[in-house]
Amino acid sequence: MILVGVDGSPASREALRWALTHAARTGDRVEAMMAWRREPGFVAANSPGGVHPHADIPGHRHPARVLHGIVEEVRATVPDAPRVAEVTIVGDAATTLTQASRQADLLVVGTNSRGRDAEAVLGSVTEDCLRHASCPVVVVPPNAR
Repeated sequence: MILVGVDGSPASREALRWALTHAARTGDRVEAMMAWRREPGFVAANSPGGVHPHADIPGHRHPARVLHGIVEEVRATVPDAPRVAEVTIVGDAATTLTQASRQADLLVVGTNSRGRDAEAVLGSVTEDCLRHASCPVVVVPPNAR
């Protein structure tokens, strides 16, 4: 299984595109994971399903809907793209991805960096994944196409 960290950035979309292209060739399953933090007022205990009643207004879309939109958008650009399991989880992105990497064969993340000194420019989530993941990690650079 290929696990892909998705945060909505162009870099994470490129990572998902890379994973889907690879999976189309290999037959691997793909799981897209979006970690998010609960914002005050976003979740309301008295709302149906625990979701804030205004979660559909701009800036308040539920992360599961955001992830689904990104997955569908990127899948449409990859010929023979496999279906993608979509997982949203409350928590820190680096921690959730490295924990989930225990069940993955490959972790794919994007980076916005363009520099040469990887440690200085990769970003904290990417760097944490490289240091702590339980499987190989692919870091997709910007404009990877």
